[in-house]
Amino acid sequence: MFKIRYKIITGFAILGIMLVISGLISIYELTKLGNQVNRLLMDNYRSIDFSKQMNFSLSLQERAVMLSIQGDKEKANSLFGNAVSTFNDNLLKASNNLTIPGEAGTVDSIALAFSKFKAKAEEFINEPSPSLQKYLTDVNPALEEVRRNVEDLLTLNQQNLNQTVSVLEKSPYRTILPGLIIVITSVIFTIIFNYMISYYLLSPIKRITKGIQNFTKYRRQYDVTIETRDEMFELNESVKDLILTKSIQKKTE
Repeated sequence: MFKIRYKIITGFAILGIMLVISGLISIYELTKLGNQVNRLLMDNYRSIDFSKQMNFSLSLQERAVMLSIQGDKEKANSLFGNAVSTFNDNLLKASNNLTIPGEAGTVDSIALAFSKFKAKAEEFINEPSPSLQKYLTDVNPALEEVRRNVEDLLTLNQQNLNQTVSVLEKSPYRTILPGLIIVITSVIFTIIFNYMISYYLLSPIKRITKGIQNFTKYRRQYDVTIETRDEMFELNESVKDLILTKSIQKKTE
């Protein structure tokens, strides 16, 4: 026999559990979203910074080539070597920070183009009399090819930042949706719970009360029937026994 108090306690327990689940899901989604956005932003920021550093290094290498045309080979070699080291360092960092589609291929293109440029630039710097014409026709096109690939990497990460903004715009809906589903489910369950209270508690009380009033006021037979086997059933049976006892006492009097 499932007692009414257990039914009520169970109902409130289910409501409480659903609200707790709703809160936990919302916290989880918010935490997940925050971590995801932070990771995307940091990865993109690092790749953009690496691209800018590579562009700056290419400018120094170009300056070194210009110094070699002016005849200052020692300074040109020193500046070029340091700039190449900086470029390779940032290229390595970029290759270890591949987080978006197409980024690996772009980094490989940078490495290949830079290798060709570096070989031509070093040969050009160490020539006895490097000419501006040769720089413009041979070295500069290779340099511009590296720059285009670095710009591609920079653009790729900037575009991904825009996608991250789109994720942020959609995130409130994704975060709210699970909680909204739980709330709607809770409302539906509350309606069902209220119906059960009415069916198992309020309605039987009204029927028993009406049956007692009919007996006491109009001397009608008490014929209330309770289908459930719970406290209301026990109460109804007790009322029947009381009325039967009272009826027998009146007959004996």
